[in-house]
Amino acid sequence: MPTTTTTTDDRTLLRKTHAGDDPAARELWHRHAGWMLAYARTLVGNRHSLSPDDVVQSVFCRLLALDRRTLRSVREVRPWLAQLIRHEAFNQLRTARRAVQRDASTRPPRPPVGPSAEPPCTTSELAEAMKKLPRRQREVIHLRHIAGMTTDQTAQVLGVPRGTAASRYGTAMGALRGILDSATTPPSPPFTPAEPPFRLRDAHLLLAEGV
Repeated sequence: MPTTTTTTDDRTLLRKTHAGDDPAARELWHRHAGWMLAYARTLVGNRHSLSPDDVVQSVFCRLLALDRRTLRSVREVRPWLAQLIRHEAFNQLRTARRAVQRDASTRPPRPPVGPSAEPPCTTSELAEAMKKLPRRQREVIHLRHIAGMTTDQTAQVLGVPRGTAASRYGTAMGALRGILDSATTPPSPPFTPAEPPFRLRDAHLLLAEGV
C-alpha cells in the first residue's frame, strides 16, 4: 500500500516540494503555514503596509529556487523555515523603510489624526498585552508557543546562544504576565472615612492571625 504524504516527514516533504510535487507542497503548507503567518505578523505588524501573507509567499517561492545541496543540509524543517521567515520579513522592512525615506521629502505633511481615525482595538486581552511587548519579546513568545519550538530551536532561529534564548523567553513571559495582571486587576476604591481601609485579602489575614 503506498505511503501518503500525511505520514511523510517534513524533510521528505521539503525535497518533494522542491522537485515540483504538488501534493507534497500542499501538505507542507498545511502543516506550517499557520504558525509561519503568525510569526511573520509578529515581525512586520502593520508597519509600512507590509503583509504577513506576502512574507510567507515569498519564502515558499524562495524555497523552490534553492539548490538541492542547501535542502540536503536542512536537519529540522520548522526552525529552518522560521529563519527564512525572519530573514524575509527584515528584508521587506528594510526595503519599505528606504522607500519611505525617499518619499518623505516630497510628501505633504499629514494632518493630525483624531481619535476617530484610530484602528479598532481587539477585544483579546492577550493580543493587546502582546502588542505592548518589545518586538524581541513578542518574537520569542511566538516561536515557543505558536511555532511550538524548543529552546534550542528558538536559539537557532534567533542566532543567539541557548542561554540567551532562555533568558529572553523568561523575561518576555514575566513582562507579559505583568501587563496582563495590571490589565485585569481592578483599581482600589478611593478611601473614604465612612469605610474601613481594608481589602478582603487583609481581612482574611487578620482572621488567620486571630485578631
